[in-house]
Amino acid sequence: MPSRSQRNATLARQTMGYFEEARKRASRRRSAWNLLLIPVVLGVWLAMWYLSVRAVGQLLRHTHPDLQFVLLPDSGGGTVIGLGLLFAWLPMAMIISNLLIAAVAPARRALDREAQTVPGTDLVSANRGLMRVALVITPAGLLLAVVGILVA
Repeated sequence: MPSRSQRNATLARQTMGYFEEARKRASRRRSAWNLLLIPVVLGVWLAMWYLSVRAVGQLLRHTHPDLQFVLLPDSGGGTVIGLGLLFAWLPMAMIISNLLIAAVAPARRALDREAQTVPGTDLVSANRGLMRVALVITPAGLLLAVVGILVA
């Protein structure tokens, strides 16, 4: 069994390896189109969250007419709903944003050119990976929102 110092050294090497890989990934992403992904993801994510919160709020108004609130109930249930929906829509917003940016021909060419040097970083592979993440996070976030609805 490895000693504590050996485990710590292994963990430090793994952590440094992760940061080294992240630095390499960042250095090959030189296109300004990559910067456009950030506001597009945030905008799509916020829109999806807001629309779903509005829908859940309307559902709560019909099922609990005695509750008084603006968007969501001012309770722990409302917080759980908001956080659950926030997590639920993040991977989907990233997939939609990738597709929106890819619909712009110059962006698609630039991002495809950057992805040629590293396998698994092209649009299809990235969205496939995000879909795998979405298959876990989206149902979990929606389940959390349902728990918030039941508690509200």
